[in-house]
Amino acid sequence: MDIKTLQCSINEHEFMLFKKYIANIGGIIISSEKAYLIETRLSKLMLDAGAKSFEEFYTQIISSSDPGVSQKIINAITVNETMWFRDNMPWNVLERVMLPAFIEDILSGRKTKIRIWSAAVSTGQEIYSAVMCIDDYLTKNNIKGVSLKDFEFFATDISSRVLETAKNGRYDKINIMRGLNEYYRTKYFKNNDSAWDIDPKIKDTVNFEHFNLQENFNSFGVFDVIFCRYVLIYFSEELKKEIIQKMRDSLVNEGLLFTGNYVLYDLFKDDFDTKPYSNSTYFTKKRR
Repeated sequence: MDIKTLQCSINEHEFMLFKKYIANIGGIIISSEKAYLIETRLSKLMLDAGAKSFEEFYTQIISSSDPGVSQKIINAITVNETMWFRDNMPWNVLERVMLPAFIEDILSGRKTKIRIWSAAVSTGQEIYSAVMCIDDYLTKNNIKGVSLKDFEFFATDISSRVLETAKNGRYDKINIMRGLNEYYRTKYFKNNDSAWDIDPKIKDTVNFEHFNLQENFNSFGVFDVIFCRYVLIYFSEELKKEIIQKMRDSLVNEGLLFTGNYVLYDLFKDDFDTKPYSNSTYFTKKRR
């Protein structure tokens, strides 16, 4: 079927069908002014399915018994914007504030593991930045008795497509440059033709898992640090509140929650203490 012979535009009724469907399966809210996202990102899937309109495609989707259909929609519609060491604040807080405390906790026996979760990890840059930051701190400061084995790194995303990239730990010449300075690139990456492979020492420490933040978090246990950055803005207010509560329940007392650089103070004030740092903010779980 030739894409040029079809009208791949979406009308209001079709948009509302897909808006509700996408909200149900992924929690993502698409506003009417962004209807073009459905047009541009789902048109190929629609044509590949042999549908002549978005309504016909929708009917095929909801009647399909193939669980992979909804994953294809999620893979196509999700925004996977990420970069290495995105924003300076989380890494400065991790290195200058938390790592000395974590190291003392491990050496004293108060903790056997420091657990770190990157929710909505995309193609892996965030969690790998955390691993590199910690490993570099330990080696640079000649810390004895503590290694990466004392940390547990966990990363999830709703998109199976980006998780494959994250697991592979291979990045092209454009993505390797986005936020990664020469020091870290030289220390932790190997150039392989047109791609850069992250050091297995870093890659092998991370456990990646496909996960929808609408689901129950209980099986993950509790964490010392959670990165949940630049993903809450895509959800409804109700889902934001639900996820924040589940994040709270998944943190140890005074555990850290890093969000993006957007204001959600009203949603955090009951369960978290606000911590300003260098013109930005992070949150720690309140003791109860």
